[in-house]
Amino acid sequence: MIKLATDLDGTIYKGTKLVEGVKDSYENLIDNNVEIYFITNNSSQTPYEIKEKLERLLQSEIDINKIITPLNVLKKMFLNQTKNIYVYGSPNLKQFVESINLCLTNIDQAELILIGRKSELDLTEIELIKRSIKNGKQVLCLNKDLSFPSENEELPGNGAVVKMIEDDLEITIPSLGKPDLHYINYCNDLNYNFDYVIGDRVDTDIFFGNQINAISILVETGVKNFESTDSADIKLKSFSEVVSFIS
Repeated sequence: MIKLATDLDGTIYKGTKLVEGVKDSYENLIDNNVEIYFITNNSSQTPYEIKEKLERLLQSEIDINKIITPLNVLKKMFLNQTKNIYVYGSPNLKQFVESINLCLTNIDQAELILIGRKSELDLTEIELIKRSIKNGKQVLCLNKDLSFPSENEELPGNGAVVKMIEDDLEITIPSLGKPDLHYINYCNDLNYNFDYVIGDRVDTDIFFGNQINAISILVETGVKNFESTDSADIKLKSFSEVVSFIS
């Protein structure tokens, strides 16, 4: 059975709307026994929330085990551990952290700072995080996406805050998202062995596909890419064109 891993934001949907042609193409691939996994750097929503969104948009039942986000990586990383964590991120992210038995705490008591995304930048909080890192606090981020596509525009992503901190402190913050090592190791440990990876971002989706030796497919329906698109094995206009290649 062919395994296809597809990005979500900018590939399957933008904001609350499916990209044109996705529903029919998805059904066609499923009918042709293509096993579809959903790989995303979105960590503002839990895997369960993403499952609900996909089921609503695709009008099809989705296996939550086929949704892979940085939160899956986080959960596996700290399995059977207790750790005091300070979270910069959405209320949903904080609830998820508590649900996997990690302890939310203030930054002074934290053993680890976890950087997610907020709907609006909190510069005061970012300065507090910088000072804590300077003083030796361990730090992880959920991804380094500088932006993500909404229905009408690109919005600042998780990586916008990460870049501010990295540039100011001249450090590199480990990431749990595509295409970084923790995400790759998670997929390898679970023997996903994807045949194809499709997405709209060169710096995440295409680099991830290339690193796991999958055939990488770049689509034009999402963000503007600043990296060369030549690293993609295949370039298509949208997800709907994938059907003719792999079914």
